[in-house]
Amino acid sequence: MEDKLGHLYAERARTVKASLIRELLKMLLNPNVISFAGGWPDTETFPVDEMIEIANDVFRRRAACVFQYGTSEGLPELREALAARARDREGIPGIEPDQILITSGSQQGMELAGRVLIDPGDVVLVGLPTYFGATGAFRSYQAHLGGVPVDEAGMRMDGVEEEVRRHQREGRKVKLVYVQTNFHNPMGVTLSLERREKLLELAAAYDFLVMEDNPYGDLRYSGESLPALMALDREDRVIYARSFSKIFCPGIRLAWVAGEKALIRRMVISKQFVDVCTNTLSQHLVYEFIRKDSLDRRIDLNIAHYRSKRDLMLEMLDKHFPPEVEWTRPDGGFFVFVTLPEPLDAGELLKDAIDREVVFVAGQPFFLDGSGANTLRLSFTGAPADRIEEGIRRLADLVRSKLG
Repeated sequence: MEDKLGHLYAERARTVKASLIRELLKMLLNPNVISFAGGWPDTETFPVDEMIEIANDVFRRRAACVFQYGTSEGLPELREALAARARDREGIPGIEPDQILITSGSQQGMELAGRVLIDPGDVVLVGLPTYFGATGAFRSYQAHLGGVPVDEAGMRMDGVEEEVRRHQREGRKVKLVYVQTNFHNPMGVTLSLERREKLLELAAAYDFLVMEDNPYGDLRYSGESLPALMALDREDRVIYARSFSKIFCPGIRLAWVAGEKALIRRMVISKQFVDVCTNTLSQHLVYEFIRKDSLDRRIDLNIAHYRSKRDLMLEMLDKHFPPEVEWTRPDGGFFVFVTLPEPLDAGELLKDAIDREVVFVAGQPFFLDGSGANTLRLSFTGAPADRIEEGIRRLADLVRSKLG
């Protein structure tokens, strides 16, 4: 498309690219396509009947409030409820409502953190691979991005320290480390307790902040839960981002971010110039859902639902895929990450997979350094259970044909 006004764009706008996943999801208008692409919840998990009841009640009792502007910080009752959950369920001691900001999705939390913290040239470290929505948010503020390898135990702390020192030698300061602690997107791995503790040690030693992104943390299907970085933090160095998109309904666009009071206040002020306030109706609906103890019940149902899908996908991978292929075995979340034998290219494989009416996300866009061409991400949440085996079988046949 010709861009006649391109010469007038800000530099940050010129570097922004459309999400490859969003472009790929346009294919899902075809009902015959088996999709392992989007990290979307299964629509069967949406509590439709209960939300109709709650919405009717909210409209009758609070119409004047839910249709009015709200505070930039977010609904006070909701922030109090979230602070209580963070204390009781996640062991974050002493967290108060004024340490919490309600955002329009977790993506806004990343954007506001970048707006408050990042000057052009500041260094932000991310995983290799990592969620590219985060890299896009930080890159829009002209951050200098550095990559740290991720393995079965999460982001490698020797890599973090090595990157911090390298940037110091080159005259740059690491301002922020972005990390997904539980059921990483795209790999599905979890940051070990030892590495969580080490990351906080490094943050103190080298004076940087940590953004802990934890959208999948409630969806654990096996293994033992680990404390959030914010629960271990004693120096107020963690910005903690949570979302309702994966445990409730993404369409409500509701999330929250927590941190040191003065930092959150700065983010609140910045939000006032972005969208004034988060959707008031959504906040009231979610608050009522929590108040009625429905959220925890919904999470338990989601865990059972997604656990069976994860187990089925892993079983089908074991059954159909050739032994030369490797994949992760996540304890929770939405994703399995597949590594193909080199020199197979997942992007090229995707073109042929589309012809067979099955789609996934090629792994290379998750790698800041352009590596990962032989990797791909499979989401087990969206496809109906009765189509998971067929989709994996089609992919396995395709991979075998490429291996010769």
